[in-house]
Amino acid sequence: MTSDQNRLIEAGAVNPASAKETLSMLMGIFEAARIVPRTAPSRVLPLTIVSGFLGAGKTTLVNRLLSEPGGRRIAVLGNDFASVNIDEELIRFQSGDTIGLTNGCACCAINGDLVNAVQRLVQRDDPPDAVVLEASGVADPRGIAQVALANPGVGLDAIVTLVDAETFEDRLRDARTRTTLVSQVSAADIIVINKIDLVRARRDETRQAIQSIAPGRILLETTHGSVPADVVLGSASRAAAMFSCAAVDHVAGFSSTTRTWAGPVERDSITRALSDVPPYVIRAKGTFCFRGEETRRYVYQRVGRREVLDLSPEPSGFDAESRVVLIGFSDDWNEEAISALFA
Repeated sequence: MTSDQNRLIEAGAVNPASAKETLSMLMGIFEAARIVPRTAPSRVLPLTIVSGFLGAGKTTLVNRLLSEPGGRRIAVLGNDFASVNIDEELIRFQSGDTIGLTNGCACCAINGDLVNAVQRLVQRDDPPDAVVLEASGVADPRGIAQVALANPGVGLDAIVTLVDAETFEDRLRDARTRTTLVSQVSAADIIVINKIDLVRARRDETRQAIQSIAPGRILLETTHGSVPADVVLGSASRAAAMFSCAAVDHVAGFSSTTRTWAGPVERDSITRALSDVPPYVIRAKGTFCFRGEETRRYVYQRVGRREVLDLSPEPSGFDAESRVVLIGFSDDWNEEAISALFA
């Protein structure tokens, strides 16, 4: 990144739209404190926040998740659900603020009330497998996460920020947009560089500018918001597979593999293996039953370098099976090395 770009980032600017979002976020936190129950939930819904500046391709990515959910029932929350162009053949029924889809998805409009929307999802008799929150183009995803995570029944899966490769550097130089852009990119666990086909000559410069703002993040290059649900939403429990992000020659393909154990596993050996997972593994999710703790179930989540192993609020009963799914870049994938870790 150039010194001019660095000075632009450091200078900062107050965006009226961003200020409005901040006020809305604070009001949401107060509302959450008032209505959200403090009791331990029976289960925790995984939340993925899709962020990005206006025109970055967020809705396109959400559309793909709805049409190709990887077997999941997805609830989508958005600032303006009417902007999501769902194909008519997917829509089965519509009632109030809930739309039922033929693939089992349930999509709710927020209409300015994120806290209540999340609470309704948590309290459903048939809760979704994943929640996707499409942030507005001027929102800081950190603030939205604070509102949503005020509910103990919701857990952050990942913040995914889309970047419009064609306009990114211009937006970064513009004092009216740079603060919002930097906050969105720096908050991300995964950064999707969308419309990469439009900047082939400046691809490296775009990547360098993003990395200077958010070093160490996962960078995915794509067109038309074409990212597999297994990458954006975490890992599905399925057999090893190969799939491609998009049909352009430099867009990374992905590989995945599943490891399953029929009985309880040793905590030390599993945690050691997970800590030694190579950097080309960008996404992992698992459930474990450890020896000596057979009545408990632990959930593992990894997004890039961020990882957590938490006790699940759901009792495991007598199900002692453990499973972990790992996803990474195909170009670097080494199945033998991963197998050796969990041998």
